[in-house]
Amino acid sequence: MLKQVIEIIELLDRPGVTGQEVGACFAAHGWRGWEVQTIGGERGSTDFVRLTFPGTQGRQSGGQARTLGVIGRLGGIGARPHAIGLVSDADGAIT
Repeated sequence: MLKQVIEIIELLDRPGVTGQEVGACFAAHGWRGWEVQTIGGERGSTDFVRLTFPGTQGRQSGGQARTLGVIGRLGGIGARPHAIGLVSDADGAIT
């Protein structure tokens, strides 16, 4: 597991990382339940990455169990353009 944690830290610490690159990292490990939506405005844009964990008996995987929804919101991974790379509260994104 340490290898995967290091891999995601190195990915998120890159100055120009995008949500698509994060999704591609999960896809490279066989993960199919991800999507990225980019929201932009006059001052820049932010990528929202959604990962779905269907479980083994959940309805999304064809089972009868109720689906547990967890909604989380992370702070900024980078403080662009003032600072690049991970910021101090990026531990939630890494996890």
